[in-house]
Amino acid sequence: MSLWRRLGAFLRARAPTEDDTAIVFYVRCDRCGEVIAVRVDRRWDLVQEFDDGIVGYSLHKEVLGSRCNRLLTVRMTFDRHYALVEREVEGGRFATREEYDAARTQRG
Repeated sequence: MSLWRRLGAFLRARAPTEDDTAIVFYVRCDRCGEVIAVRVDRRWDLVQEFDDGIVGYSLHKEVLGSRCNRLLTVRMTFDRHYALVEREVEGGRFATREEYDAARTQRG
C-alpha cells in the first residue's frame, strides 16, 4: 500500500472528538444520505449574544459533504453555559454518532 493510501486511510479512520473547546454534532444530507461529522470550536466559531452581559452563543455554519454539492446550513443557539437551546438544519437533518459510525463502517 502506498504512503498516500495509508495516510488517507489513517485520516478517514479518525472521527472528530469533543473536548472542552469543541462541540461535535452530525448531520445527514437529504439528497445523498451522507452522514457528516461537524466539529465546532467554542473559542472561534460561536458568536456571543449580549444583553447586559453574555447571555448565550449562536452558531451559523455551512456544511458540505464529499458525496454531493448540496450545502447544508446549520443554526444553533446555546445558553451562557454552552447548553443547547435550539437547533435547525436546512437541506438535511441531525444524525447521531451511531448513524455516523454505521455509515463509516458500510463505506470502509
